[in-house]
Amino acid sequence: MASVSFHNIQKNFGDVKVILGISFDIQDGEFVVLVGPSGCGKSTLLRMLAGLEDISGGEISIDGRVINELESKDRDIAMVFQSYALYPHMTVRENMAFSLRLRKADAQTTEERVANAARILNLDKL
Repeated sequence: MASVSFHNIQKNFGDVKVILGISFDIQDGEFVVLVGPSGCGKSTLLRMLAGLEDISGGEISIDGRVINELESKDRDIAMVFQSYALYPHMTVRENMAFSLRLRKADAQTTEERVANAARILNLDKL
């Protein structure tokens, strides 16, 4: 796990300002839920954290390191999309292990991390 800080995060799509300056911290090991109506910027904020969207303003830090300019592949972040149909040909375990497999993690590490995440999310029976 790691701490994550959002400081005055802004996102614009052309002239349209969609995130106007969000700031908050997530401590190592803390469980955080983003709640809001459709279109309020929850997914956009997470996509900026993962490096899938450019940040228009502000800073995002992981463990005190600003990651604004860091490539998504170098952030050690994975996203689980809302649609379960993203990889419908894979089992739950295979979907959870997919990013680790892409990073060529060894089998024991993959098994441990998937099992731990599954337990936390109450998916271990699946």
